[in-house]
Amino acid sequence: MTTTVWVLFVAAALLVAGLAFYAGTLLWRLQQQSKQAKQQLAEKKRYLRDSIVLICKAMREEQCELSEGALRVWVLLDHLVPEHEPDPVTTYPGIHQMYQVVKDMPTHQARKEQDKALTQQQDSIRLKAEQDLKDFILADTNALLKRFQPE
Repeated sequence: MTTTVWVLFVAAALLVAGLAFYAGTLLWRLQQQSKQAKQQLAEKKRYLRDSIVLICKAMREEQCELSEGALRVWVLLDHLVPEHEPDPVTTYPGIHQMYQVVKDMPTHQARKEQDKALTQQQDSIRLKAEQDLKDFILADTNALLKRFQPE
């Protein structure tokens, strides 16, 4: 073999080695990103579960109105998308019904800006629903605590 062939062979080997190193680096980065994404998802789930537990305890101890708690818990349950097993609509019907009552009612600044008579009417509807659904909501709260509370 001539010197030119050897030089080309060595250059090709270096090129292949460089590309292999680059591919290995990319694979390592992909693995790191995958691990980080799994960690972030686990942290998000833990945060959502802890929030649900905290709100349920507050509802049970009457530190939070049932309507507000149901609204907040339902939104948190909705963010546990991969965990829609069991179906939250059928598993927690009291919280779902309360959510259906209050979901379209304005809050914060929108509530302050609306007509006072309308606010009183909405409060009447909300309080009546809280009264009617109290036992169902508290049963759902206990079921959620049993499901999410750490042992």
